[in-house]
Amino acid sequence: MLLPGMTSKIMIAALTHRVQVVLAWLLIAALVGCAPVLLYRHADRLVIWKVDDYFDLRSDQRNFLRVRLKELLAHHRQEALPVYERFLIDVKEKSADGISREELDWAFARFEDLKDDLFSRVIHDATGFLASVSEGQVRYLEDVFQKEQQRMEKALAVDTDKRLAKRAAATLGWLKQWLGPLTAEQKQRVRELSLGLPDFQRVRIEQQRQRQQKLVQLLKSDKEPGHVSEQLREWLLFPERSASPEYRQRLDEMRDRIKDMVLAIDRTLTPQQRAHAIRELQDMIADVHSMIVS
Repeated sequence: MLLPGMTSKIMIAALTHRVQVVLAWLLIAALVGCAPVLLYRHADRLVIWKVDDYFDLRSDQRNFLRVRLKELLAHHRQEALPVYERFLIDVKEKSADGISREELDWAFARFEDLKDDLFSRVIHDATGFLASVSEGQVRYLEDVFQKEQQRMEKALAVDTDKRLAKRAAATLGWLKQWLGPLTAEQKQRVRELSLGLPDFQRVRIEQQRQRQQKLVQLLKSDKEPGHVSEQLREWLLFPERSASPEYRQRLDEMRDRIKDMVLAIDRTLTPQQRAHAIRELQDMIADVHSMIVS
């Protein structure tokens, strides 16, 4: 089975507030095997580093984040990591003999639940941090967002065929990690499936631009804690409510096509490839368990 976190990273890429995004990376890492132990053990420094990129932190803000992250991560290790471990065990058991559409729907939905739980945990502390942001830091954030948009627009200007070919090559790369060597027929099929996925980049960039604008507007408001908390919860947990109809339609299409792709690839797996994937899953389960007991 191919975990939804691998192929659905694009669906959360538009979340740009790095307090939450770095923690989301840790969840993804735990689910797709990106050195989760190393990332998790250095999560506090990674979060502060990324937030500093966006806000040019003051010393008092660094201290606030350092203290709050220590407590947040301690609770997360105790309460959430066992749930991640159970999820991975369930994935391993369900995928041992191939995966059905119903099982894949369950995995996607469960992944979203875990992500929402993660975001819910940081809203209170994120509210406290945002209340401390100065006007100068808001201007700094606007400049960073503008540079990000320029980079994304430049990437979008690349020939569409080249962009999609690069996406297909990346897909083949992590499939090899998960399944071991692929046959020539499998490589060709994966390329075809990947190239057949929607070109989501234009509408995703526009959605990210709108979300960034809303965050800046929030920071320019009176920043009354209750209002900030309410808006932040809506921004993180229900991003599609304020998205354009085109974005919602394209996102639904992308999800469906990704599921079709996962099922199609799963049907081509040899016993050796499936065993390889199960071993990778078991290694991830062991990694997450080691973080729980350490």
